[in-house]
Amino acid sequence: MKRIYDSDALERADDDPFAPETAAGDDRDPRTIDWAAFSHAFAPVAVRHWAIDVTVSTEKRRYDAGEPVDIVVEFRNRFPFPIRIRTDSPNRWYWAIDGLRDASECPRSVPDRSDAFSFARNERKRFRRQWSQRIQVADDAWERVDPGTYAISGSVARTDAADRGLADRTEIEITD
Repeated sequence: MKRIYDSDALERADDDPFAPETAAGDDRDPRTIDWAAFSHAFAPVAVRHWAIDVTVSTEKRRYDAGEPVDIVVEFRNRFPFPIRIRTDSPNRWYWAIDGLRDASECPRSVPDRSDAFSFARNERKRFRRQWSQRIQVADDAWERVDPGTYAISGSVARTDAADRGLADRTEIEITD
């Protein structure tokens, strides 16, 4: 009997032979669910855009000429699980003044490939920009805008963003 105890024949390994092996350095519990992959696989594409609420705001509605305009664009996932929305560009969102992206008439060189804008459950993403009341007309030239009413918009980078409710806009007035 002593030989069995001396030989370590009754010792058991700490590893569970039925547990899946994990890669070195992978600290995830194999029993947890990757919710981002789950929601991307099971949330219908036609419904995903309903999850994201877009809001564009400024501190006030009237600005004096030359006064910088602080812009806040907020994206919020309304669903209690993660959502990924396919975008047309690696730039996942943009802001615009009267339809001019980034207040510029100059075309931007952005790679022509799609990407995804990912949100954790109930996540808010808030971005701040400042518009100096100028429009870029060349790579090194900016022109001041005239007094009047201007539409400031924010959108997910998709051609159908406005149709799917993935865009918002607000108007401001610039006075003399």
